[in-house]
Amino acid sequence: MRKIVTVDSPARIHLGFLETNENSLRKFGSIGLGITHYKNIFKIEFSNKREVICDNKILKEKIFKILEIFSNLKKIYNCKITVNQYIPIHKGLGSGTQHSLTTGFLISEFNSLNMSIEQISELLNRGKRSGIGIEVFKRGGFVIDLGKKKNSGLLPLKIFEYKWPKEWKIILIQDENFFGLHGRDENKEFLNIKKIKKSFVQENCFVTMMHILPGIVERDFENFTKGVSVIQKNMSKVFYGKSNIYASKNITKIFNYLNSNGYCGYGQSSWGPTGFIFCQDNDSSLKLSKDIQNLIELKKIKGINLRIVGGRNKGKIKTMRIKDD
Repeated sequence: MRKIVTVDSPARIHLGFLETNENSLRKFGSIGLGITHYKNIFKIEFSNKREVICDNKILKEKIFKILEIFSNLKKIYNCKITVNQYIPIHKGLGSGTQHSLTTGFLISEFNSLNMSIEQISELLNRGKRSGIGIEVFKRGGFVIDLGKKKNSGLLPLKIFEYKWPKEWKIILIQDENFFGLHGRDENKEFLNIKKIKKSFVQENCFVTMMHILPGIVERDFENFTKGVSVIQKNMSKVFYGKSNIYASKNITKIFNYLNSNGYCGYGQSSWGPTGFIFCQDNDSSLKLSKDIQNLIELKKIKGINLRIVGGRNKGKIKTMRIKDD
């Protein structure tokens, strides 16, 4: 009798930081959402040797490294991990945290280590800045964290989680010719981040409390998207020195079109290149997608893919079965 464990875990979009000053009393604080369509499906089972079946070399090496980290601290069985589906890497969809937590959770469950998600996160060095990926892995939905105290080694403090309204849709815009910052490059960029005024964090916190939170609780789409727009414009100033500038020049062109037509509720997830646009219902998402596709053809913008997704209100989904020898 042998145990086989499978985990399905969601991608996420990151809507922005509340604070980016490294010298602040509390660092960061962030807003994010679990989404449908993009997800990991990893399976673990017994094997005579340590194996990883994955068609992505980078992810395969990462999983082997995580197996090594666990084996250096715990007694674990030889196993085979099969990657049936995975979140695209370095596209702003939270792949780093989700791949790590999915793999770590599988190893813990398979070996009956009884580790919490927080323990796995700390072991695998996740949650250094944002706690959104960890919370989305646990429960999905819409999440806000308060960052962490200066010089604290604790994970970011979650303050709010809420079910995403089923009728609200998200258009994801992806530039296939562009990859977002990650790893050492991302760490370096945070050290060189643009100097910001105190009004940045004050404005972000105000719109979070007075627009974003009541907007999602009361299903007030206009209020919610107004708040998101303010935070995205502020993040754009921090990362690129000017409002309404994003990592991908092609996605920036599309966002400029939205801005000129008075549209709110769009922006870049993490360092990009994936952009998001919130829509009030399925009909409006289909209409806007068609308008954007016409713009892409008119302006001859290359390498852009559009996809309509929803919010995912479930985190990791574990299934287990026993196989006869």
